[in-house]
Amino acid sequence: MSRVTTLIPKRIASIRFGLMDPNEIRKMSAVEVKTADTYKDDGHAYRQGLMDPHMGVIEPGLVCPTDNCKYDESPGHFGHIQLELPVIHIGFVGLIKTALKATCNSCSKILLHDEKNTHPSNPELSEQDYYRTRVRDIILKHGVGSTEFSKIIKEIEKVTSGAKRKVCMHCGAAQGKITLDKPTTFKEKLETQGAGKETERKLNPRDVREWLSSIPLEHLIFIGMHTQNRPEWTVLKVLPVPPITVRPSITLDSGDRSEDDLTHKLVDVLRINQRLRENRDSGAPQLIVEDLWELLQYHVTTYFDNQTSGIPPARHRSGRTLKTLTQRLKGKEGRFRSNLSGKRVNFCARSVISPDPYLGVNEVGVPEKIARELTVPIRVTMRNREQMRQMILRGPDVHPGVNYIIRGDKRRVRINARSRFINAGFRCHNPECTDETTLRPDLNKVMPAPNFLPGLVIKKEISRSIADPSIEETNYVADVASTVANLRGEDINGNALEKDDPRAILHYKWMWELEQLDKVTSDPIPEHLEITCPHCGSPADEWGERTSVEDRLSTFDRDGNPKPGMLVERHLIDGDVAIFNRQPSLHRMSMMVHEVRVMQGHTFRFNLAVCTPYNADFDGDEMNLHVIQSEEARAEAKILMRVQEHILTPRYGGAVIGGIHDHISGAYLLSRPGTLISVEHGLEMLGNIGWTGLLPEIVKDENGKDSFRGQDIISLIIPDNIHLRFRSRSNDDVVVKDGSVDGTLDKRAIGAEDGRLLDAIVQTNGPEKGAKFLDDFTQLSIAACTALGFTTGIDDEDLSPESLAAIEKANADARKLVEDELEAFGKDGKGYETRPGRTPRETLEENIMVMLDEGKQKAGDIAKDELNQSGSTNAAVNMAISGARGSMDNLTMMAGSIGQAKVRGKRLERGYHDRVLAHFKRGGRGALDRGFISNSFKRGLEPTEFFMLSVSGRESLVDTAVRTAKSGYMQRRLINAMDDLKVYDDEMLSVRNTANRIIQFSYGEDGIDPSRGVHGSPFNIDVIVDEALGTEGATVVKRDSRERQESEDDMGGWEFEGSDEQGGEI
Repeated sequence: MSRVTTLIPKRIASIRFGLMDPNEIRKMSAVEVKTADTYKDDGHAYRQGLMDPHMGVIEPGLVCPTDNCKYDESPGHFGHIQLELPVIHIGFVGLIKTALKATCNSCSKILLHDEKNTHPSNPELSEQDYYRTRVRDIILKHGVGSTEFSKIIKEIEKVTSGAKRKVCMHCGAAQGKITLDKPTTFKEKLETQGAGKETERKLNPRDVREWLSSIPLEHLIFIGMHTQNRPEWTVLKVLPVPPITVRPSITLDSGDRSEDDLTHKLVDVLRINQRLRENRDSGAPQLIVEDLWELLQYHVTTYFDNQTSGIPPARHRSGRTLKTLTQRLKGKEGRFRSNLSGKRVNFCARSVISPDPYLGVNEVGVPEKIARELTVPIRVTMRNREQMRQMILRGPDVHPGVNYIIRGDKRRVRINARSRFINAGFRCHNPECTDETTLRPDLNKVMPAPNFLPGLVIKKEISRSIADPSIEETNYVADVASTVANLRGEDINGNALEKDDPRAILHYKWMWELEQLDKVTSDPIPEHLEITCPHCGSPADEWGERTSVEDRLSTFDRDGNPKPGMLVERHLIDGDVAIFNRQPSLHRMSMMVHEVRVMQGHTFRFNLAVCTPYNADFDGDEMNLHVIQSEEARAEAKILMRVQEHILTPRYGGAVIGGIHDHISGAYLLSRPGTLISVEHGLEMLGNIGWTGLLPEIVKDENGKDSFRGQDIISLIIPDNIHLRFRSRSNDDVVVKDGSVDGTLDKRAIGAEDGRLLDAIVQTNGPEKGAKFLDDFTQLSIAACTALGFTTGIDDEDLSPESLAAIEKANADARKLVEDELEAFGKDGKGYETRPGRTPRETLEENIMVMLDEGKQKAGDIAKDELNQSGSTNAAVNMAISGARGSMDNLTMMAGSIGQAKVRGKRLERGYHDRVLAHFKRGGRGALDRGFISNSFKRGLEPTEFFMLSVSGRESLVDTAVRTAKSGYMQRRLINAMDDLKVYDDEMLSVRNTANRIIQFSYGEDGIDPSRGVHGSPFNIDVIVDEALGTEGATVVKRDSRERQESEDDMGGWEFEGSDEQGGEI
């Protein structure tokens, strides 16, 4: 049985999309499908049926008759259905409409003049020459997929179907107006000469095909077609039937077969086509034939696109809408975006994430069980040979080990308990070295002759039979731990072995070979490093030369010539690089390269400072790890994608990776004026970052104990070349000069997206130093929280009885003002003073809102004043002031009063008729009737208040979902619009499209990369002036803060503030 071999080209020169000739469809077809039946009762497919095996096989054991391949090798083959009458292809309705409108209904020529002197500017040329030149120029400059090409075809269509072209200039025939009744019905309206009446003629697909088939070849360019295609091919006479592999049938547990949606539609097409043929053959009335013809058109249309507007979609018996060809290809779940662009890949893992503040910002903790599954292909070289040998010996179950090796003959071998010794060892070339002649029967049990491994330790195991204890069974196994230690040149306790110790012969021979690499002439190999076969002793031949042995991991062949080393797919180990990703990938920092740290546990771990670019939190988020497989890709990833290269965001040039939460709290506690740290705690904090430099100055605290100043400890990790002055969130003056800090550091100094100090360090000293500062600073700040003690609880929001009474009085006053305002308004608002452009009712609502907001503000000020009095002892206040978490407005809602619940900026109105809840008075407009909440979160909410708050909270949830969908779609449109733009490496860094047309003379109009600039400026002029003049810069930094404004208008916004700041699942 012969096999057909298909040669696949390695380089594809070009791809051309076009229409298919009906004859080409028939030639391509493996079988003409004539019957709508699929399978017989015995389970075999009908010949010339929809599941004919000539179109491919999907069941094991069957062979495709077309290419003689089994089911897993045969790609499948197209069939075809011969349609009784032609039907219009729904995908080309626009093209057909353009062709009918632009050509004559009699001679089918383009309705453009071909005589001279009709060219707009050249009397020697015609109108056809004018438009032909324009179309060709646009194809050359922009391509056929451009909007310019669509515009010129539309322009030609407009000219040819205008009022001046009612008579053909070629044949003199009167031209009608072409209309399209969706989806596929074309009509021509003709004016009767002299009578002024219109007659309408319906064009059936056969008429359309005859019209299109007469269009001359040279006129196709005017309707946007290539001369290799014909317009009449858009009207189908032959319908291609896709291979069975595209539409496989599945067998249910009950034994019944369930057919694919495409097969269902093809069954409908075949049945109607058969009925149409039978009726035409029997001479049925024309009305019946036309009804069946329209039904055939419907089935072919829904076969191509089941969401065509103007016709009902085809459905399954269950009522489910069928997924036909267009639905399989387009959209997020289609073939292109789901199966090609977003396909599943090997060498990747997905797991839940958890925080680890002791990892560097560029590290990721990978569980050992994942590291054992993910492999990296490493080529064996002289320098890594022995490390690879040790890993192969450990096998796939012990980390770090090896799962597969790829030998020189490209064969991939799985490493298991037996093959690991063979592939890590040597082979003797003595033909008489066999199992029968071996001198080491114990070694032969583990590594059969002629295979051996110098340094291999064999253990003897004796077992007794349970049935008869006197019977002993002896077995020999390898001691892998001792063998690996020998290969390292050590004993089992880690002590170095002597150079002439035969157990360490491989290690010392490798060391000797590395020494010889730097020498012009190699020394003769020492006698004690000669390797001989333990099975046969490597006997000498008649010329006195010992039988050679071959190292399977060697990079030299038997003649001493270099050869490529074996490829070893080893486990993931510390120091490897991998791409870490959290979906949705909304910007380039959603996918960065981290160095691997193999750890115990089940989750991926990373530094909390990297949460912001990933928009990650630790409430169950999952992330993906992709292991890079080629050396070139690893090198490229290290250069372009490492975390430290993305500290500065390309959006505005500020640090997107920085301190969050406890990092900011720790820095705030440590840098506050007057903060003293005991020497013991200070040394422990510095030990966390591995500090080896000079210690800060020792001072005495109020008890006379030796201490360090907190600002001095922070100053140790700040580079000396940073000169900075700005105001903190608490309005302190912060000065950083010559590596020392004076002032309180908070979110505005070291926070993600807003850290002035962090920005300056990265921009001045580069990403490597920036990452080192981030590592030291995050560990130092967390150690400060631990040493100084930092905890928060519900008692941080405690207020005195006097303050609570004052808050209640402020709320009561606000409610009383609302009642007074309602009395002034009366029943109908007559005489009520209205605002310009507002009705009395709208003015009333606005006035009430102002009163309630003022009442809430007074209650909030009371709570804020008392909370501020607690000063440095209140952890919640410290977090709000420093920007670590929350705001003072959040605290006043917890402790004071929540205020008015709002929906779209107004009081609650919708609910029951003329009232929000059923137990409220009809028409009531008081404070409580419309959602005013007097209580705080700490004191607790009444059931009615809780309901009101939930109404306003729901608005933010809906808004979040809508905003996410809108922004995602907008980004996708932007990507599609700019996917052909490229920055060219010319003097101006111009931006051009694929047609080499200049879009921008200079990238971004200014040539500045935002991630390299300073918040939009090409460089920081203040730093340059300060270095030149020796000044300390301006006190006020004139740039906007990037920190998010936390809204206190309504609880909907406040509820969302937390997830908006640090991410979370959407």
